[in-house]
Parts: sequence; C-alpha cells; structure tokens
Amino acid sequence: KDLFLDTHGVKLGFMSGFVKASAQALMKHRNVNGYIDGDEIVYKDYVDINVAVATPKGLVTPVIRDCDKMSFADIEQEIGTLADKARKN
Repeated sequence: KDLFLDTHGVKLGFMSGFVKASAQALMKHRNVNGYIDGDEIVYKDYVDINVAVATPKGLVTPVIRDCDKMSFADIEQEIGTLADKARKN
C-alpha cells in the first residue's frame, strides 16, 4: 500500500479492485452489459460503473466512465475526484 501511494499519489482501496473486476466481467459477458432497443440487443464496448459516496446530505452515486480502460490508480483517483465533487455540492 505504501509503495502504491508513493508511486501514484493515491491510496489503494478496495473499491478499485471491485470496479476493475466488475468491468472485466462485464466485458467478458457482454450480454449483461447490453440492453434491448426494440427488437435488437445492443452490446456496449465500454463499461460505466456507479460508486456510492457518502455526503452530508446522504449517499450519491457518481459514474466512473470507461472504467474498463482504467488502471487501479486511475480508478482510485477518479473515485477521489468524484467524491470531492459530490461532497462540495
């Protein structure tokens, strides 16, 4: 953890592991990440995942866009950025 913090400037938490594993599973099983549009099934080639963030007014669930293409450090940084925005608004 300390090496990760020194290298990337952000703490390594559990959420990045959950998000990364979920994104990989959704890309592997694309039918779960698809939707029905009329008579067609539309498959997405990206993964967006919401994460819960506690704020003084309650929980907010900002979206991490294209998390399937992100590293653990990128995900942790994005969670931190979205959490700060959610708490300030």
